[in-house]
Amino acid sequence: MDWTTAWGTVFTGLVVVFIALGLLILLVWGVGKIMESAGGNKPKAAPAPKPAPKAAVAAKPKAAPPVVSAGENMDDEVAAAITAALAVILAEEGSGKSYVVKSIRRVRPGASAWSRAGLAENVRPF
Repeated sequence: MDWTTAWGTVFTGLVVVFIALGLLILLVWGVGKIMESAGGNKPKAAPAPKPAPKAAVAAKPKAAPPVVSAGENMDDEVAAAITAALAVILAEEGSGKSYVVKSIRRVRPGASAWSRAGLAENVRPF
């Protein structure tokens, strides 16, 4: 076995592989630039941030205070915090409507988003 021929073959193979990889990188980069210039993937300017409200005052509901469903253990502070958070979020929308929280319930623990996605992936027909 001639070692010169063996090492020459290995070196030639490595050079050819790396040159081909470089050409593939340039090809993908070039196609990306062409698609970007064609308007397929133009970065959009970031929207201007909303000015902070001067005073976020939540409107007092006209109806009774929040009612907690029977059988649930919830402190009045928790119900007040949830109601206040909703009032602030809805006041930022600026719709001018008044809302009343009638009940607060825990969401039933179910399958996580990952398990639902896996289930959907595995039962989808071909």
